[in-house]
Amino acid sequence: YQLQGYLRCIFTLFNHIENMAIQQKFQDDIKLLEENQQPESPELQAVHDKIMNMSAELQELSKQKSADKAEIIELERKRISRELHDSVSQELFAATMILSSVAGSTQNLTKEQIETQTQLVLKVLHSAQNEMRALLLHLRPVELDGKSLAEGLSALTDELQAKISANITVKLADIEATSNVEDNLFRMAQEILSNTLRHSQAEHIEVSLRESLGNIFLKIADDGVGFDVSTSDKTASYGLANIKERALLIGGDAKVISVPGAGTTVEIIIPKAKPSL
Repeated sequence: YQLQGYLRCIFTLFNHIENMAIQQKFQDDIKLLEENQQPESPELQAVHDKIMNMSAELQELSKQKSADKAEIIELERKRISRELHDSVSQELFAATMILSSVAGSTQNLTKEQIETQTQLVLKVLHSAQNEMRALLLHLRPVELDGKSLAEGLSALTDELQAKISANITVKLADIEATSNVEDNLFRMAQEILSNTLRHSQAEHIEVSLRESLGNIFLKIADDGVGFDVSTSDKTASYGLANIKERALLIGGDAKVISVPGAGTTVEIIIPKAKPSL
């Protein structure tokens, strides 16, 4: 029995020494990892390699995201610059030329002619003002910032109503949707309203949001000049291709109904996501 006791003590001592050696080896490998050196343990080396690979992938994704964001900002900057040049700048130049012509010919113009030229300048300036408002609407933050879609659309139309003479009517139901769907619908509403302001010459605009049969419906209608939907140039100028593409990305569709002289209606239909079981 005494011999068995000695053997147990020796076995316990060996176990203790072995555990200490393993622990020391582990600490040494950890220290090597911290010093960016190769550890002797294959298991730790595998963990180290995996962590380093994941870190490299995350850094690459971060760089790509930054590059994509910078490219988007640059493209948007160029688009706004182009639209300012093609619309507002040209209209202001035209107004300046008309005023210069009137100022240099006041002695030779009748009162009626001066009034006609003045009205033309006012019309050009009004068009330039609408273009600027449309561009500013595009520059407005696209996030809902914690608001519901109905609240965001209400704030958007209130802001727009304060700046334009057309009357805006809203019928907004409280709906439940994912943040992705709400953000995209809000952005599409911004784009449609911006294009309506720019092209329609409407006196009345109606914005409605409702839910029916598992679908979300966003409709924006105006009583403006309308256009022929088969004409690609007009469709492009209304930005309808972008709106259709954005709707498709969230599983929906966008349709436009327009007749020259009878206004335009754009309706977006998005299926509600089914709750996960």
